[in-house]
Amino acid sequence: MGEILSANRIEGVVRKDVPERVISRLPIYLQTVETIAATGQDTVSSEDLAARSGVSPSILRKDLSQLGRSGTRGVGYSCPELAATLRTFLGLDRDRRVAIIGAGRLGSALADYAGFRRRGLRLTAVFDIDEEKIGTSIGALTVSSLDDLPAWSEHIDLVVMAVPAAAAPAAAQKAVEAGVRGILNFSPTVLDAPDTVRVHQVDLASELQVLAYYSALDTAPLNPGFEEHRN
Repeated sequence: MGEILSANRIEGVVRKDVPERVISRLPIYLQTVETIAATGQDTVSSEDLAARSGVSPSILRKDLSQLGRSGTRGVGYSCPELAATLRTFLGLDRDRRVAIIGAGRLGSALADYAGFRRRGLRLTAVFDIDEEKIGTSIGALTVSSLDDLPAWSEHIDLVVMAVPAAAAPAAAQKAVEAGVRGILNFSPTVLDAPDTVRVHQVDLASELQVLAYYSALDTAPLNPGFEEHRN
């Protein structure tokens, strides 16, 4: 593995030059190659990795070439080396510390999700504004007051928002004050965040409404492959 030369450059690849559609596929490649490596398999062909990732081999090879990785003819990709490249490029060469804002049903369910740790994400704190929830336990964590969030600035990299829409703007502001660079927002509202903070919106109701449209069609809708969605 090459040394990370700066926050935006790794092994000669400028992070911001990699298209967003490619970045969205990299976690899938990482999960797939780590699953393969866990079976004791040291190498994987582009055809096999692509099929398991739901993309075409040509798209996979093009994506990985943008990270400076190309497979060996007749051998494929080294699973450990490819996994290390993907983890480093995604910023997962160290644990990313995650806090959840909102200790309700959704926040509690997310806090109990064991998959975070396996994917290089370490849950460090849960916050809420409800006095009845503050001080209670969710797993190994104690729910803290949202007012204390800025004091956690050295212990949090990313935040998951699981609060009602009305509470989301104030909660997001607390996250910004804490120096958080990324927010995954489950609240049904659009957040106004500075350019230095990346916000990804997850609206389950909207996704179900889209599915409702397709399920109402008289004929079976075309279900494009993953690469057709993302390319």
